[in-house]
Amino acid sequence: MLAPLIALTIGVVVWKLVASGQTFVPAFAGLLSGATVKRGPFSVFSGRSYATGQFRGRDVAIRLQLRRGEYEVGYLVIAVRTRGPEKLDANGIETYTRDEAGKRALFDIAARDLLLTVEDGWLKTMWQPVGFTTFPGPFTEEKWRPVLEAMQVVASSLEAAC
Repeated sequence: MLAPLIALTIGVVVWKLVASGQTFVPAFAGLLSGATVKRGPFSVFSGRSYATGQFRGRDVAIRLQLRRGEYEVGYLVIAVRTRGPEKLDANGIETYTRDEAGKRALFDIAARDLLLTVEDGWLKTMWQPVGFTTFPGPFTEEKWRPVLEAMQVVASSLEAAC
């Protein structure tokens, strides 16, 4: 009698963790205009989902990879299109970002333990939590809208510097 109850409890906990990962990208896409969420037919098993859209007139792409194996790590990539340099590391971004708004935005991003790069005209950041956390956890607009806003400011700053 006790074994089925324990199994049911474990099943509910596992389902809650999986369900929060499946709802994160659609909730994040709510911050974008013209958003499209893309998931394959086996995304529950692969843990991959994508969203594209625009934030303040700028193209944005999001990729979420949930942890699915013992040696796999989950991550979230947020990419914002920029017409600035095609490729920069974090130091290059800091060098090109000269205006005060851009410097504040870089500070805000760094305060969230995020690192920026530019690859193929996309300003990217990757969030990969360390330690025991529920990844990605519930989506909160208060946490992620400022990241998009700061990335938009940095992208504009990079464009102005070129």
